[in-house]
Amino acid sequence: MSIVKKFSASILVLGIAIFVAGSCSRKPRVWIYASIYKEVIAEMKPLLEKALPPGVEVMWFQGGSETIASKVNAELAAGRTRADIILTSDPFWYYELKMAGMLLPYECAAASEVPGYFMDPDRHFAGVRLPVMVIAYNPKALDEKDAPRSWKDIIGPPHKGKVSMPNPLESGSAFTAVAMLERMFGWDYFRELRAQDLLVAGGNSSVITRMETGERPVGIVLLENVLKARRKGSPVIPVYPLDGTIPVISPIAIMKDSRRPELARKIYDWFFTDEAQRAITAGYMYSPLKRMPAPPGGREFAQLEPGLMPWSLEIQKEIYSRRQELKNTFTDILLR
Repeated sequence: MSIVKKFSASILVLGIAIFVAGSCSRKPRVWIYASIYKEVIAEMKPLLEKALPPGVEVMWFQGGSETIASKVNAELAAGRTRADIILTSDPFWYYELKMAGMLLPYECAAASEVPGYFMDPDRHFAGVRLPVMVIAYNPKALDEKDAPRSWKDIIGPPHKGKVSMPNPLESGSAFTAVAMLERMFGWDYFRELRAQDLLVAGGNSSVITRMETGERPVGIVLLENVLKARRKGSPVIPVYPLDGTIPVISPIAIMKDSRRPELARKIYDWFFTDEAQRAITAGYMYSPLKRMPAPPGGREFAQLEPGLMPWSLEIQKEIYSRRQELKNTFTDILLR
């Protein structure tokens, strides 16, 4: 063999060796798409990585529920999503994915303590955290005698031009609130809110800001935003409405086409451990595990649960089937 041929052969062997070594050294990677707050993810990330086999790389995509749904749906339309695990606050989207055959069912022993109404009966998803929608107000900008105690209370002369809420076309939790309030009171309730000059704009943090500045001293808002603001010195006070606090069931699920299903199952399990659930409650959300403490500043789950609006798979199905109708009608009444 000539020197040139020997040299070429050596380069080929070396190239193959480098390619094989590079392939073997590539870390297994798992993607989680989550609408959890960035600071909660920052707390969870090192704990989760420690709980997984050495060398596993956990990647996070963080965004609102609507952003994540749009991203996953676009990726699926293109052939396959990168997400292995999804965690958002839009339970109706999970039902859509389940019916489309996009979720991997998993019987998670660690989730056995989760109440039945948080669980898909076919185990395609399970509630892993429980944000709740409440009323809140700023006592520095609203006379205490006018403080609302129920959803009906925010209708009437004392609150005209004083109430705001997040946009349900952008916020999954706000959409759940609209759907549940419509089930309870019908569309006339929202027509009355329109007559009250209800402001619908931005997300939950925008509602908090408007209450703090006094621009709109009453808000329909996530409890976790209120509790977080109070920890920072905000005067805003939460109200658990007498006619029902709104549960925003926030599930976890594994995508059917996950590239790492075994690792995805380990991650799913981990989210129901005490250390994961403590990170959730520290982020001012409720845990679906009744043994866990309430979020800082929130009432205990044993007090909260009896006052929650009813939730079931049947309600989830019903709202899912009317999803676009609900958005369209809300838009016609309050956004035009």
